[in-house]
Amino acid sequence: MSWAALLAVGLAAAPVAPPAPPPALPPQGNPSLAKAEKLLDDLDYDGAAVALLQASKTPRNDRKTILRILELQGLIAASLDQKSSALNFFKQLLALDPDYKLNESTTSAEQRAPFKEAKAQLAATGSLRFEVAPARAKPGLVETVVVKVATDPLSQARKVRFWLKVGNTPWKEAVVPVVEGRASVPAGAPAVSFWAELLGEADGQLMLIGTREKPVILKAPAGADRLMSSSGPALDLGGYRPYAIAAGGCGLVAAAVGALFGARAASINPQIAAWSQQHPVTSVRQVDAQKMVDEANASAVIADSLFGAAVVLGAAGTVLWFVEPEKAPGPGAGVGGLRVDVRVRF
Repeated sequence: MSWAALLAVGLAAAPVAPPAPPPALPPQGNPSLAKAEKLLDDLDYDGAAVALLQASKTPRNDRKTILRILELQGLIAASLDQKSSALNFFKQLLALDPDYKLNESTTSAEQRAPFKEAKAQLAATGSLRFEVAPARAKPGLVETVVVKVATDPLSQARKVRFWLKVGNTPWKEAVVPVVEGRASVPAGAPAVSFWAELLGEADGQLMLIGTREKPVILKAPAGADRLMSSSGPALDLGGYRPYAIAAGGCGLVAAAVGALFGARAASINPQIAAWSQQHPVTSVRQVDAQKMVDEANASAVIADSLFGAAVVLGAAGTVLWFVEPEKAPGPGAGVGGLRVDVRVRF
């Protein structure tokens, strides 16, 4: 056999090396969250808790990731009998998504107990609400786009990332802090499309108004009688303010009716003065005069009562106007006379 033949036989008999594994794909999403979920599968709660803490500090987590991190942090704390921590994590979770549900087939009653307690507590304070506020505009020009954090029971909101687009221009990004529950960015155009992200710690995405695919569109009014908003914030008639208006209105009615009865009571004074000039009084019988005096006194008592009620109702209306309700009002925000509440949840 020739050397060439021997070489061919040797190569055929040699074992074939397995193919090299494909290169690892870059990690998707939050790698610390993926690590935490793997550690949970191995029942390493302490290691998973550390990984979740790292995951929560990862910059620019999206909303879905934040909700998952808070859920797992709450479940781990409940599993380790850390009730206070579990309650805190679940309250943060439910403040962002009041309709969030735990998987009952994979969680225990002990893990679900603090979740239910957190849900009950937030029912009184309300969840985080991120809404469109009245834009500042004048005829032919949207000057400023404004959003507001209507309620934030756990003080989670930090900033707002605006995305603005005028006509066919590219989207323009602007990040501004939330100050006294509001954030705004200049527009300076007859019409503007925008969407906004409410950001929390590490610029994590808490909530959205609109999306890139379905933005909020604002158009400037055509004339002074069609302004989309005034130069300042719109009048807020939420909470107890309708009751304040009702109390104030009733107070005004009571004062007006009281004034009528007061005038009726005072109308007898000239007659009494005239009688006092007569010696003896011959223009009226004593029984009729006494009846008129009694009616005047009764009118005076009614007038005093109504004036007192007007004062009480006015004070109650003033207090109700400035007192915040314990439970947050329903969603909605105004753009001029139109109530707008655009929220996107995942």
